[in-house]
Amino acid sequence: MLGLYIKGQIIVASVVTALYALGFALAHVPVWYLVAVLAGACNVIPRIGSLMGLAIAALFAYLPGLDFKRLVIVFAIWVVVQTFEGFYLTPKVLGRPLGLRPLLVFFALLAGSFFFGPIGFLLAVPALAVANVFWRYFRDKAKATGS
Repeated sequence: MLGLYIKGQIIVASVVTALYALGFALAHVPVWYLVAVLAGACNVIPRIGSLMGLAIAALFAYLPGLDFKRLVIVFAIWVVVQTFEGFYLTPKVLGRPLGLRPLLVFFALLAGSFFFGPIGFLLAVPALAVANVFWRYFRDKAKATGS
């Protein structure tokens, strides 16, 4: 289960990096490829990582020419990518291989980060996967005994 979770996190980070690269290239962010890789890598860190990625992108977008319009575009790209990642990509990519429903993964991530912060965000899906294994075991055992 842990291996599937790590593989899923790598896939999510790769897709987010690709989306950032596309958006930052279209927004003409200087060294967009480097900014996209850094922002995508930071995305692995719960909560604060995506903000670190935004800060890096904003720095590279605004400082060279002090272009406020490009800064707003970078922020819009960040919002779109984070929304896609949080509501669709992570629940889909992490839920399917672990045998979990995407909505359940979303609520587990939400509850884990709300109650336990970054550690809860990191451990929410693996804990849910382990609970799912126990749930299936006891459900199948109960069915077998006729209870």
